Amino acid sequence: MKCLYCGKDTQKDYCSQECQQKAEQYYQKQRKGMPVFAVVALITIGIALLWNHPYRTAISLILLGLDFIVFPFTKASTIRRSGIQKSITIARIIGGIALLSGIISYFFI
Repeated sequence: MKCLYCGKDTQKDYCSQECQQKAEQYYQKQRKGMPVFAVVALITIGIALLWNHPYRTAISLILLGLDFIVFPFTKASTIRRSGIQKSITIARIIGGIALLSGIISYFFI
């Protein structure tokens, strides 16, 4: 079994009290931040689908990238497989790629 926070091998869900506290903080932030994350994601989808503007794709990618960077929440299956630390990193990398793609497409469209 692996620690749900850092991914180290352990006999329990967490390898230390520190990891358990950090995981609890993450889950608390997730509960508070998920509604904001969802609203921004829906606005992003709305812009991409409904707004007839040449920069709609770029703006949508920029908003989605910022959403993933500020709110790096992932599915429970990703957390079980990789741990919370790595899943945060994965979400922020995806957000950074989306943000960078949006910025590049904004200036080159």
